[in-house]
Amino acid sequence: MKKKVLAVLLASAMMASLASGCGNKASETTGTTATESAGTTETASAAAVSEEAAGESEGITFPLAETKNFSMLCIINGDTPMDEVDAFKHLNEQSNITFDVNSIPQEDASEKEGLILSAGDYPDVFIFSSLKKNDIDKYGAEGVFVPLEDYIRTYAPNLTSLLDERELWPYITAPDGHVYEMPALNTGAELEAGFHIWLNYQWLDNLGLSEPKNLDEFHEVLTAFKEQDANGNGDPNDEIPLSVPDGMSYLRNYLPYFGYNLDSDTWLAIQDGNLVYIPTEEGYKEFLRYFTDLYKEGLLDPASFTQNYDQIAAMGSSGDVLGCFSALASFQFAGRDQDEEYQTLTPFAGQVYPQSTGIMHGSMMITDACDDPATLVAWADQLYTQEGGELYWLGVEGNSYVDNGDGTWSWNIGGPIGDDIATVREKGTLKYQTAFPGIQPDFWFTGITDPDESYLITQRAKMLDYGELTLPAMTYTTEETETIASLKADLDSYINQYGAQVITGAIDLDDSWDDYVSTMNTMGASELFEIYQNAFSNAK
Repeated sequence: MKKKVLAVLLASAMMASLASGCGNKASETTGTTATESAGTTETASAAAVSEEAAGESEGITFPLAETKNFSMLCIINGDTPMDEVDAFKHLNEQSNITFDVNSIPQEDASEKEGLILSAGDYPDVFIFSSLKKNDIDKYGAEGVFVPLEDYIRTYAPNLTSLLDERELWPYITAPDGHVYEMPALNTGAELEAGFHIWLNYQWLDNLGLSEPKNLDEFHEVLTAFKEQDANGNGDPNDEIPLSVPDGMSYLRNYLPYFGYNLDSDTWLAIQDGNLVYIPTEEGYKEFLRYFTDLYKEGLLDPASFTQNYDQIAAMGSSGDVLGCFSALASFQFAGRDQDEEYQTLTPFAGQVYPQSTGIMHGSMMITDACDDPATLVAWADQLYTQEGGELYWLGVEGNSYVDNGDGTWSWNIGGPIGDDIATVREKGTLKYQTAFPGIQPDFWFTGITDPDESYLITQRAKMLDYGELTLPAMTYTTEETETIASLKADLDSYINQYGAQVITGAIDLDDSWDDYVSTMNTMGASELFEIYQNAFSNAK
């Protein structure tokens, strides 16, 4: 598998470097938890397609002869209900399918989905669920979600081909050997894991500095940003060398520069072929020491532990004040007028950077309330083609975007959908508003004219050169999944709390470290790692 993954990544990097770019609110998993068996391209279940499925094979074409209606729960990023999104309406009109849609804002998703699942009154299909991969597998094993592997191989030839070619079956298969989801599949520059360290290279140029090649040089650069009027406006006190929102949640994105190819969901990394749990590593202690020093010296913004995403974005886009931050895209925190002043910080010598499988879990699950899973699977498979991917990412040609006829495309600003990019993407496309099953089309990369997205693709493509998958496909039993969820909730909270206390000086790192590690183990860190280690050993 490694050779094929590398081949895909190299091809993707070449494609991305030609044109490049793309950003989305939703973050992408690095595809670390999946199956122990079922991922082979010739699964046992595929050889025994159910009698119902076999009887209807190749019998589903669109538009359907008779309209079919389904119920859907869909998590949305913006304010536009999914049944009002132009691309969604177009897809369903072309398919002769209707949906009764319950659109839930992302911030309410976890709570509301939990209530719906607990009550047992759930819809035919979940789109862009807040459920993690392990939760999907759990509900699948309980019979809430329908096994889809036979349906996929019978009614989704486009998805089947992609999963076979990219050898991704292991990453979507549950421990019981079933597949309970149809994922979104990213390509090109989107294959890298997402969050980056964005450094103000305009400030480097202003001060005659070079890109830092190690942590000591990075420290020197931040110091220069603070002391030498890096933005050149005559005020040496308005620069903020480094800032993040939500404290440790964003600071941990710097761990790759400390030699840890972080899997953000598990806090795991592979060091010299061995699995390590980063929060109890001596290297993590030095990571905390580094940021403690930055905080003491006024290089790390004190607001990093109190401000949220919107607050740092408002501050960063209001003026040339940010030296370094972590984000999916530079324009998120620096604004679109300043985003090209920032570049992704190149990993230091010998380091790698977290690489994604391209899978976005939770994009589509079908429940046992549905009496026709085959039609829904075939409906979704339309989005795994280049044409379907264009509808997914760009919307309807002439409405949300325009084909310029020269190999490029542009958002149709002032057209029938809206007067600005954000509105056009939210109201016109499936990708901006949610994460449907489907693929990212080549045309997104090769034809993009949006300068901010194009620049982002270029920067992400640069990181592909250092990309490496964080973990193999690791599988857990239902009992282990429940144990992981229980232990992680308290451990992750304690990790963030301890890190914030140390960095801000509330407690001393050296005096508290041994007690911290002991407390972590008492809370179940050693038990958690044992589960991870067994899964890792079985996956090797």
